[in-house]
Amino acid sequence: MRKQKPNNMKLLSLTYKIRPEKEGGFSVLCLDWKSVITQGETISECKKNAIEATELMLEVLNEEAPDKKTYPKIKKHPAHPYHFQLTFDIETAKYIKPSSIYSKARFQPQNKFAAIL
Repeated sequence: MRKQKPNNMKLLSLTYKIRPEKEGGFSVLCLDWKSVITQGETISECKKNAIEATELMLEVLNEEAPDKKTYPKIKKHPAHPYHFQLTFDIETAKYIKPSSIYSKARFQPQNKFAAIL
């Protein structure tokens, strides 16, 4: 059974592009919000830095113009091995893990053979 997202949560899903740098490490660019650019030594560090940079941008946006917010226009980006998506709650300016929005479907085998697969 799926959990429904809370009605008061306004979500923003952004697509990021990660690319290796010649000097070492990686750089990350938000394809939807060109102001969000960061870097890191590992892919995991890059994702953490992208989350932090986007949260800071959302906080600034919420503080500067709480009644007149202009969020980036979200475009559909083709699937690519160097692209990843992150979801944020606009009101709290915090990263939302996918598992906290929707519960994972639970697989219950119908017979003993399905349990082996």
